[in-house]
Amino acid sequence: MNLGDNAILVADDLSDQERLLLELMATPSATLLGAVSDILRTTLFGEDPAGWVDMWQARHNLARVEWLDGPELAHVVAHLAAKDYEGTIEGVPGLRITSCDDHTAKMLWLGAAIPVELHLTRQLS
Repeated sequence: MNLGDNAILVADDLSDQERLLLELMATPSATLLGAVSDILRTTLFGEDPAGWVDMWQARHNLARVEWLDGPELAHVVAHLAAKDYEGTIEGVPGLRITSCDDHTAKMLWLGAAIPVELHLTRQLS
């Protein structure tokens, strides 16, 4: 196929293997990690980079973010939690704090049919 011919690619152009892999990868937790990563990289980790950041999805409704040093956990949670400022949503829409201490936090994202639990962990070197 020559893409220079302005060919329109559609979902039917995917192989069965590609569809299966996309179903495994395109989970609600992956969607949540994308939104969280956008905020962490542009707002928090840009000026005070973490020594190590690792993100992964453990299963369909669980996401995890861990980092070494970098911003305080409470600061990260405050940036991620959805807030409505006079009609403008800041943070990740639908993300709520369920627990938080100095090193770990749990949040719940209500943006999917089945809520996704987000675990945050900050380690100190």
